[in-house]
Amino acid sequence: MKQKQTMIIRENAVKVYKDTVWVWIGIIFFVAVLAFFIYLLFTGNYSIWGYVSFGVALILTSTYFFEIKKDRNTIVVYPDSLHIEHAQMINNDFLWENVGTVEIKWSQIKRISCEYLYKQYYYYVIIEPQKGKSYRFAAFEPTRLFLKRQLKEYHKQYK
Repeated sequence: MKQKQTMIIRENAVKVYKDTVWVWIGIIFFVAVLAFFIYLLFTGNYSIWGYVSFGVALILTSTYFFEIKKDRNTIVVYPDSLHIEHAQMINNDFLWENVGTVEIKWSQIKRISCEYLYKQYYYYVIIEPQKGKSYRFAAFEPTRLFLKRQLKEYHKQYK
């Protein structure tokens, strides 16, 4: 397992997975909710608590926008390895830290599983190697089951 700084897709890539479609759906939904809140702010005659509640709602929806934007990934399947962009690795304090792009050999993978974080728009797909620390990357909810199943099939095929 070696770490790389940038994602370069080689010619022998079997499959490239990108979450950009779901990122754009999330951004379009965010813009629609934002426009609705702004419309309600300017067309309604609310008390100060109405404006405060609309402001809090705007702040909460904007946090989802930044979460959606930062966690989009590219996962590249090669016959010999799996490359993951924006991967996280568990450290000695059992905290997840960003490690950038990683390459994991198929023969070193022990298990592929999923983890859900409460009130998040995405899941984490966890790659557990035979030896060493676990890796994880964000996958949006609609693609999670498909991606997990596909990675398990590639793992069976190439290990």
